[in-house]
Amino acid sequence: MYQWSIHLILLSVICFFYYKNIRYSALAPVFIPALLVKLLSGICLGLIYLKFYKGVGDTFLYYNYAVHYSPMVIEAPDRFLQFLFSNVTGDPSLSSQPRVLTFVKFASLITFVSFNNYWIATLYFSLISFVGFFYFANKIASAVPEVKWFVAIAFLFFPSVVFWSSGFIKESIVMPALLVVAGNFFSWVVEGKRIRFGQVIITLLMSGIVFYIKFYYAAVLIPVLMSLGITKYLDNRVGLSLFKQASVFFIVLVSHCVVVSFLNPYLSINTFLQSVYQNYEATLLLSSRDKIIHFYNLIPTLTSFAVNFPQALFAGLFRPLIVEADNILMVFTGLENTLLLLLTLNAFITIKKRAGSIDWLFVTAAVVYIIVLASLLAFSSPNLGTLARYKIGFLPFFVCLLLWFSPLEKVVQKVGKPL
Repeated sequence: MYQWSIHLILLSVICFFYYKNIRYSALAPVFIPALLVKLLSGICLGLIYLKFYKGVGDTFLYYNYAVHYSPMVIEAPDRFLQFLFSNVTGDPSLSSQPRVLTFVKFASLITFVSFNNYWIATLYFSLISFVGFFYFANKIASAVPEVKWFVAIAFLFFPSVVFWSSGFIKESIVMPALLVVAGNFFSWVVEGKRIRFGQVIITLLMSGIVFYIKFYYAAVLIPVLMSLGITKYLDNRVGLSLFKQASVFFIVLVSHCVVVSFLNPYLSINTFLQSVYQNYEATLLLSSRDKIIHFYNLIPTLTSFAVNFPQALFAGLFRPLIVEADNILMVFTGLENTLLLLLTLNAFITIKKRAGSIDWLFVTAAVVYIIVLASLLAFSSPNLGTLARYKIGFLPFFVCLLLWFSPLEKVVQKVGKPL
């Protein structure tokens, strides 16, 4: 019991000082409810896997790995340092999963601090995730007050976003890292703030975390952000029309991909497609036939992926459908996806009415990121249950865009005041 007392006091102190630092910011009024929702979501995730899945799942697998290595911090620090920096695990299964290994390194440190208590560690993971989400959402809301409602809902309260980025899972580390990177780019590109050395180091470290744990997220995010930054820089210097902005953005994006593919053979188009296809095949072997996305004669060629792209995009954005749900989590996901589908249809209807009030460069960058990552995840992880979790990489951005074009936008205008 003393363990809980110590850590609840510590968590309270951390939250108090963080709130004190942001208490006058745009989203300060929702800080406490958003924090409580995040912490409870992490606990709920553990309980669901414990009660409904009998303790089987990634969250407890990662915990068992972490508990194995965390005692080494005291008992064998030399071995722990070898594990941390030289990947010496003594476990061929873990060594063969570099992304899991990277996460377990972080997890072992947190479980050590948490006295190897799963639930306490879960609270710390959820808090780390919350800090990243709130940092990004608050930054956008402060800079663009007219979208603060949409940002708050999409990043801090949308059920799947909160649930699948909480608790003892990889996304609790990856998503805040990703959002810190995106938030810092926003500060430099949109707010025009000075690029400070400390921020650059943090951005590089966070990019590394995303790259090593969720490669696909980084493979899409970094080129999009760099293309956006270069385009915005040229626009500020010489002034570009909407058409020229879009042209420069796509030219830079394609050029970036081509250059990278030539510089590193492991990142060439053919090698990349082969890697995605191998993940697809591996997922098929481990999944029930009724829980996977069935593509048409998919093979690792650009033509085959192009033919199957529309199906992959729809699946990445809107599946599982409510009629495909066979457990409580998929029921909620199916309901959310139905709402997203309706909001998407509404966005296509209302987009012309909003044309004059939109920064199309940023919308274009967001849409490209969402489309590419959604389809890529559907190809590489065709299991509907897994996909529902992995789509957290683009889901908050997608929800935010849809809310911006939704009837809620009119409600916000009528309210006419900040949160």
